[in-house]
Amino acid sequence: MEFSIQTEELSKGLYRAQGIVEKKTAMPILSNVLFEASQGKVLITATDLEVGMTGEHPAEVAKEGSITVSARHLYDIVRSLPKGTVKIKKLPNQWAEIRSGNIEFKMMGMSPEDFQGLPDVAKASLFKVVPGMLKEMIEKVAYAISSDETRYNLNGAYLEKLDDEAFRMVATDGHRLAMLDAKLAEKGGKPKFQEGVIIPRKGLMEIKRLLEAEPAEAFLGLDGTNLVFRVPGVTVVMRLLDGQFPEYRHVIPEKQKITIGLDRKAFIDSLRRISILASDRTSGVRLLLEKNKLVVTTSNPDLGEAKEELQVEYPGSELTIGFNARYLIDALSAIPSDRVDLSVEDDLSPGVLKPGQDDRYTCVVMPMRI
Repeated sequence: MEFSIQTEELSKGLYRAQGIVEKKTAMPILSNVLFEASQGKVLITATDLEVGMTGEHPAEVAKEGSITVSARHLYDIVRSLPKGTVKIKKLPNQWAEIRSGNIEFKMMGMSPEDFQGLPDVAKASLFKVVPGMLKEMIEKVAYAISSDETRYNLNGAYLEKLDDEAFRMVATDGHRLAMLDAKLAEKGGKPKFQEGVIIPRKGLMEIKRLLEAEPAEAFLGLDGTNLVFRVPGVTVVMRLLDGQFPEYRHVIPEKQKITIGLDRKAFIDSLRRISILASDRTSGVRLLLEKNKLVVTTSNPDLGEAKEELQVEYPGSELTIGFNARYLIDALSAIPSDRVDLSVEDDLSPGVLKPGQDDRYTCVVMPMRI
């Protein structure tokens, strides 16, 4: 195998691989990327056996073939090279030579036969999606995905079809929930989603990273137990999470007794200030609703106490409810509007946050006793 490629192009492919390859693994080959050179192109593939990505890159191929090398070390090498052309050549005993002008590296590789590539998804049923809409869905719900590995079915976001164009994405960790409805599918796409699927967090983050490059088009679909995502030149395949996603509709109150409108930035700033003295373990703050004001407070026997008043339109009776400030801040940070509506029923009911005048997006935060 021997090919020449622009350093910028090679760096781009290796950068994409960094989020997927395993840094510490009992299988060293999962720290490698697979190069496959043929007919004017090079395929660069990375996988951790759960999420895999392959990218197609233009190259001058002098000799077809394949090899695997360390993804991180090769990426560091390529980033250090001057702009121009870099030549990669396979040497005997799975060694690789990397040349750029008078610069030469030799790296020990591993046999491509030991590399488990992506499953064949040529027959996957894909439909065209609105790239910006899919990126928005991931950005607005990903913060609520659980990191508790014992709750495997919560380690991803739930995606379900509402109609031929509209989809819903939901994530929850049991303490908070984020849900967004959006016109995800392009008209006439006819997505074949028979039931909802749970997309793993790592796969979602790789999709989001690709969408940040603002591709001209994007496709999504299923192939058995795998989700397939494709943009021009790149394909991502990930194994869907097993298990049943919780019945999230039961968590979202249909109607709350109290709704107040807040300046989103002022509310976030207040929560950040007051939570400085909150317990590190719970980040607990109290929200005290009084006539035409919201008082944010915290009390910590080891540090002290803090209080701030925000002006709101509220003619009702007094109510105090406790929340984890970090959960409120995460939800507010994902809301794009300047105004936000906070709804509560009583001191034991969840708080619901919605952008002002936008019913597509819902954030739910469970209360806590302080």
